[in-house]
Amino acid sequence: MSNPFTGKAAWEYDRFFETSFGATVKKLEGELLLKVLSPFRGGDLLEVGCGTGVWMEFLKKNGFTEPVGLDLSMDMLLQAKKKGLKKLVNGTALKLPFPDDSFDLTYFVTSLEFITDRKRALLEAARVSRKGILVAFLNRYSLLNLYRWFKSNFGSSVYSLSTFITKSELEKLARYVNEAGRKRLKLEKFLTTLNLSLGTFIKEEWERELGFNSPFGAFGVVLFKVKNGVSKRDNCRRSS
Repeated sequence: MSNPFTGKAAWEYDRFFETSFGATVKKLEGELLLKVLSPFRGGDLLEVGCGTGVWMEFLKKNGFTEPVGLDLSMDMLLQAKKKGLKKLVNGTALKLPFPDDSFDLTYFVTSLEFITDRKRALLEAARVSRKGILVAFLNRYSLLNLYRWFKSNFGSSVYSLSTFITKSELEKLARYVNEAGRKRLKLEKFLTTLNLSLGTFIKEEWERELGFNSPFGAFGVVLFKVKNGVSKRDNCRRSS
């Protein structure tokens, strides 16, 4: 996993959410996360790539059992610890240090973009999940992320080390998990927000009018339902 959030970058990460733009972004993204995650309130959750614990803290404040947070960067976890979060684990998404079926749901919030082997990461997430996987991602098909991509080509940017994602790519990753693993992923929901944001421009009232159903919002959320099954590879072995 490539993680640019070390040292000074980790210490300053939360400052984005203290800006007027960042605070509105967090508000809209948070509303979308709550909309999708509400059935899992009270369940055992794992956040992969938890960073400074922004979303762990947010969910905890909104009535969720404190999730377990995993991150590759110790600097980020130290910032999360300062928020009073306790369930923090230093580790990689490619080899989660948890037994099978440890959590009701595993979720990623704009962290899959920084993981080079996404197939392995989603396969691991499925392995440890009993009911669901949520991926909140930076949607490639959006004004804001096109702007971020363009800007990252002309200077130093955290987005230079990320790869924006599409819903179709996530569906393709789910098909890989269905073929290679012992779990089945079924797409349950796809919602987005930040439809008209560009640069640091955002109008909260416009976003609310558009709602969550546009496929072109910069912050997308996909929820997969997890079911037990037998991999196609195992079926092939049995029939051979």
